[in-house]
Amino acid sequence: MPVDDQQIQGGVHIDPDRAHWTMWGEVDAAVKKRVGEEIEAHLAATADEPLTVSLADVTFIDSGGLRLLYQAAEAKPTPPVLTGVPDRVLDLLKLSGVDTLFVLAD
Repeated sequence: MPVDDQQIQGGVHIDPDRAHWTMWGEVDAAVKKRVGEEIEAHLAATADEPLTVSLADVTFIDSGGLRLLYQAAEAKPTPPVLTGVPDRVLDLLKLSGVDTLFVLAD
């Protein structure tokens, strides 16, 4: 069965009231393209606040998703805290050599 191009299979919920993101589903280049500008604006608006990113509901992440996380690490004065990191995501962070840019919680 063909997948509808408009069907959203992953994303980032950006909390408008604090420096917190919840990534879910397949976080890939399409997600980066869709939320990139919103992410940049949120990072600027919360520049001095520590960022927490929940990854517990991520089923897949590729270089586009990693780029969003790296963008956060570059923009924040303290390392972003990643929570609920699935093993497959942790493996990719380590393989990419960017795991040390983050605080890994639980």
